[in-house]
Amino acid sequence: MAAAATVTELNLPMAENPLEQTVFCPLLCGDLAALEPQKVVNLAGAEKTPSGFKIPFLGADHLVNQDLKELTGPPTLRPVGFLKTMTVLSYLIKAAQGPAPGLSGQMVGGFELPGGTMFFRGPHTLPVDQICDRFGQVPQELTTRALELGARSAPPAAFVWRVLPFVELGVYLDPADEEFPAQVQWTFDRHSRFYLALDGLWGLCHLVAAELTEVESLKL
Repeated sequence: MAAAATVTELNLPMAENPLEQTVFCPLLCGDLAALEPQKVVNLAGAEKTPSGFKIPFLGADHLVNQDLKELTGPPTLRPVGFLKTMTVLSYLIKAAQGPAPGLSGQMVGGFELPGGTMFFRGPHTLPVDQICDRFGQVPQELTTRALELGARSAPPAAFVWRVLPFVELGVYLDPADEEFPAQVQWTFDRHSRFYLALDGLWGLCHLVAAELTEVESLKL
C-alpha cells in the first residue's frame, strides 16, 4: 500500500487561513476509506463509529464522518478547519499503515528527529515567536492556559500534551528577564515520526499554538 500523502505532497490550493476550511480533501479521504477499520482502531487509538471514527485531539473527542467528509470538534476548542482536518486524517492513515510502535516516553527537539535539522527551518520554523510574544512576560498565564488544555508538567518540556493518542507534544518557555528575551523550545515524543510526517508535526505545533494563544496566525 502506498504511503499517505503529506501536506506538501498534496499541493492543494489553500485558503489564506487554512483553519477557516472544514472539508476533507478527496485524496486523504479515499486513503482512509481504503484501510481496514480495525487497523485504524488498533494502531491509531481511534474508536469506530457508524459513520467513521472518533479520535481524541487535545483530550477532546473529534468525529470523523466519512460519509459527509467532515471533522466535527467540541465547542471547547477553536473551530475545526483545513489544517486540523489534514492533521487528523494524516495521523489515522499513517498510524494504520504502520509501523506504529506507541509512545517512546522520550521527548526530543525537532532537530533530533530524522530529517528535522533540514526541515524545521525557514518556512517550516516552529511557532516560537507566537508563544514568546504572548507569554514571554507572563509565564504564569501559559501555565494557566496549558493546564486548561490538559497539559502535564514534564521536564525537559515545561508542559506536555497528548495531542493525539500516540503523539505527544511539549513546549518549554524560558521567560524574558531584564537581560534576555523569552525563548521557547518545542519537543516531540521520539516516536511521533511514525504517526505524522515532519510537516504534520509542524502543523500540529501551529494548532496547539493557536489554542494556547487564541490567535490563528499560520498562513499556508
